[in-house]
Formats: sequence, C-alpha cells, structure tokens
Amino acid sequence: RKIKAMLIHEKILDTIPVVSIEGEVDLYNAKELKDILDQKIKNQQYEIVINLEKVPFMDSSGIGTLVTAMYKLKKYHGNLKVCNVHGSVAKVFKLTGMESHLQVHENEKVAIESLIAERGENPPAPPTPN
Repeated sequence: RKIKAMLIHEKILDTIPVVSIEGEVDLYNAKELKDILDQKIKNQQYEIVINLEKVPFMDSSGIGTLVTAMYKLKKYHGNLKVCNVHGSVAKVFKLTGMESHLQVHENEKVAIESLIAERGENPPAPPTPN
C-alpha cells in the first residue's frame, strides 16, 4: 500500500482558523497534525475547526490527536469542532464513541456558528465604563 502524503490547508473564517486535511490520517502522520494544532494553541488560537471532507481514512491515532487538542483548548475556554465527516471516518467516530467527545458538524459554516455561539457561554469581562 503506497503511503500518500497528508496535506494540510489552513485559512481563517470569521477570525477562526479552519484546518482542512487532505489524505489519510494515521499513526505515521498524526504527529504532523498534532504539531500544527499545538502551534495554534501556542499562538493563542483557542477555537479551531477541522474539516475532514477530503479524509477517506483516519485511524485511532488521528482521532486521539483531535480529542487531545480539544481538551487542551477547553482549558482556555476554547473548543475544537470537526466538520464534513463521512464514509469510513464517520464509522470510526461512531465505533470509538468519539461523537460523545468531539462535536461533529455538517460543514464549516455550522461549526463556526457553534463556536461563536459558545463564546456567549464564557463571555469575556465587559469593558469598564470610563
């Protein structure tokens, strides 16, 4: 089985980083994904959307990477949302019970709306009147 490279594309939508992965995520390249997510946390980007539309396969190490990042982000009152999960990846999410940990949305727009809505639940302190 030929190992295809995993590509990671990044963009910002409504101030929120969206990381789109292309290709299979497995034991061999999950660390690359972890490093990118850790870097975002270092850069104080505490809300992240992961788009899995172009991911045909993800093993437990890939899912573990996402869950670990989500718990790190929650420490900073942030979160990680996953969108466009399909096919075998959706099956793995179900089988591993990941749906109870990771919030899966149908697309980027819905994932971003849900992150923005959650900001209201942990509101920053209101500005002091001068």
